[in-house]
Amino acid sequence: MNKVILTALLGLGFSVAVYAQQTTTPPAAAKPAAQAKKYDFKAMDTDGDGKISRAEAKKYGITDGEFKVFDKDNSGYITLNEISKESWSM
Repeated sequence: MNKVILTALLGLGFSVAVYAQQTTTPPAAAKPAAQAKKYDFKAMDTDGDGKISRAEAKKYGITDGEFKVFDKDNSGYITLNEISKESWSM
């Protein structure tokens, strides 16, 4: 009798594990790669000078790598002329 119960419990545990693997979504598929972050230029420009410094950008989670991409002229600031409307709101 104990072997029957043990076998049933093991079978149930295996079934649950297989079901869980089939229904979970891999992290890569959960968020499409084409979906980019949306940044708010005016909110980031805390001193209102019309440009975003590296320090202002870091406060909003922009990494150094992202900053380099946005700072197309390597001036040390992100300006409205350097950004695309797809990634930013004004």
